[in-house]
Amino acid sequence: MLPIFVFADAFSLSIPFTWIYGLAAALIVALCTPIFNWTKPLVVTHFKAVWRLRRAERAVGEASKGIWLADSIPLEPPADYARTIKVSKPIIVVASLKGGVGKTTTVANLIGHFAGKKGKRVLALDMDFQGSLSAIVLSQADYDESLAAQADGSPSKAAQLIAGRDAEWLLQTTVAVDGVENARFIPSYYTLAIMENRLMVEWVIGKNKQDIRYLLAQVLHDPKIQDRFDMILIDAPPRLTTACVQSLCSATHVLIPTVLDGLSAEASAGFVGQLGVNQKLWPHLRLLGVVGTMTNNLTVDDKGKTADGALADYEADARQAAIDAVQSALETAGPTLRATQSDPMLPTDCFVPQKAELGRQAGSKIAYRLQGGSLAIQQVSRAFDRLGDEIDRRIAATKKL
Repeated sequence: MLPIFVFADAFSLSIPFTWIYGLAAALIVALCTPIFNWTKPLVVTHFKAVWRLRRAERAVGEASKGIWLADSIPLEPPADYARTIKVSKPIIVVASLKGGVGKTTTVANLIGHFAGKKGKRVLALDMDFQGSLSAIVLSQADYDESLAAQADGSPSKAAQLIAGRDAEWLLQTTVAVDGVENARFIPSYYTLAIMENRLMVEWVIGKNKQDIRYLLAQVLHDPKIQDRFDMILIDAPPRLTTACVQSLCSATHVLIPTVLDGLSAEASAGFVGQLGVNQKLWPHLRLLGVVGTMTNNLTVDDKGKTADGALADYEADARQAAIDAVQSALETAGPTLRATQSDPMLPTDCFVPQKAELGRQAGSKIAYRLQGGSLAIQQVSRAFDRLGDEIDRRIAATKKL
């Protein structure tokens, strides 16, 4: 009966109906506000979850170009990315989609060449969660410390780096390379894989607002790092993981080691193809070339001349197959990637011979720095000197393009 009395009183007192409507609206709001405040977080959470699910579904769906090129995720490099990478010191990623091709050994001995022989200030990063490069270049004390941190579950320094640490942190965190002056190092171990997966998932579902593909580039292109080092070498894993993608997005050049057999040659071409497919992510990346490793014979004699029959027949065939396959893969790549050299294979005298002494040192020491070692080690060192000189020549050539 209350509404009747209210309306009756309104008529008797000549109260405008708009007041009654306003009073009713205020009453409804007062009653509904607690319900709205209680349900709002649930509604917001629901719509966020639906949005994240659809974003992730589009990223991995049948029509997707792959997670790293997903149309549902905007490409957001740093605002000054194009400028900083053009003026950057050389950042060389040594990578292949095939394991066991001498990638880590190549990085380790290039550290010895560039920092030890040429006196360049080198920063090296181990971006493979297996930590093989860390085992080679760290002193026993530093390596034991890394293992102890791993046992405690602490994230490796490489894991922290890809998560978005800044230049100041990097400068304070690097460790020495055992026996090589001018070289600093960021080690890795298995917690890097955990961080890679976490970053990728959070980014795919939109929980991480940063474009994780360029977190490493922001650090390495920072003037503090550019002023401190003359060259950066990165050992990347044989997969397009988060750390590998970050490495390629930050790099100026990529070097591809390969064993001279059919499968490895095919893998080299496949990797070049992937570089081309994803070149939207790293439009300024240049291919230094493909270098043969673990060759059966010496490619240069003790007088520095190319030896006759330096490659076994099967190696020579694999070399030519690699050249043909890589050139074919480059046909569909962007002009920057394919403009470095007309011949994608580095000269034969840069190839690294397979030596038992080199194999024995792998995983414990940088063979290059054992300058007083055996004749075989001296031959390996000379091979890396030629490789380092060719890398310098090719980098200089790219600056003129």
